[in-house]
Amino acid sequence: MEWPINNSSYKSKRTVQPVLFHLPIPHLVIISSLLPIFATIFCIIWSILYNFQEANHTHCNVYNFFPSVSSTISHFAPQKYIWRICIALHCGPRFFIAISYYKFHTSRNVGTHKTIYKCLVVLNTVLHIMELIGLITLSYVSSTENYRIHESMFILFIISSILYMLLTCFLIGYGKTIELTKQEKKSLNLKVYLVLFKISMFLISLYFFYRHNNYCEPRVYSVFSVLEYVIIFTNILFHATLYCDIPSFCFTICDSYLVDNGKKHH
Repeated sequence: MEWPINNSSYKSKRTVQPVLFHLPIPHLVIISSLLPIFATIFCIIWSILYNFQEANHTHCNVYNFFPSVSSTISHFAPQKYIWRICIALHCGPRFFIAISYYKFHTSRNVGTHKTIYKCLVVLNTVLHIMELIGLITLSYVSSTENYRIHESMFILFIISSILYMLLTCFLIGYGKTIELTKQEKKSLNLKVYLVLFKISMFLISLYFFYRHNNYCEPRVYSVFSVLEYVIIFTNILFHATLYCDIPSFCFTICDSYLVDNGKKHH
């Protein structure tokens, strides 16, 4: 088979439309956010309805009314299967979003501090990917199968996500050489609120986790569990603010000719 050697000949011989897939970023954000939200709510409700005693059991053997994240997503079927499927579908687009955010940040002119800024952007992208790796691993390796790996990946997920959120807020505020638009200010303010809220919830959850392990009080572990879910939903909302950052962009599978032509006219 003879392949066309230039763009003009390719255009004349084209039998496939140049754009095969087109999805606006706001739609992608909604889909990728709804997947973990649905999975979390499903796992909670199903565990309470059908696995209440087992899901709330701890080494303390005291009464608890709300199951932990690790219990609902990894110990029982069909919860663990629903969770893993949704997280797999959720994380695929998130890797593309991580790279997109890298281009989003590095496209800005920050003057003399460009080298330092770019290093921070690289670090931010690495933190984003580390968060995803932690989430995927703790989802597929349960605490009963390998507690050390599950615990390590949970710590990786929490620490990398908090650092990523803090650094993202800094980069968006620092990377703008001109005044932020009204929508950009709204997005940044929401990000700052969410990261501060998440940190405060995380610190409070550590307090209740300490009380549970050291005093074995009734219902204390359930309070810790509720805070876990609050942290999860806060994390989802933070990543959903991409909706406000690049609302006019889209995820597209198209002919490379269109990309090259777009670069020439940029």
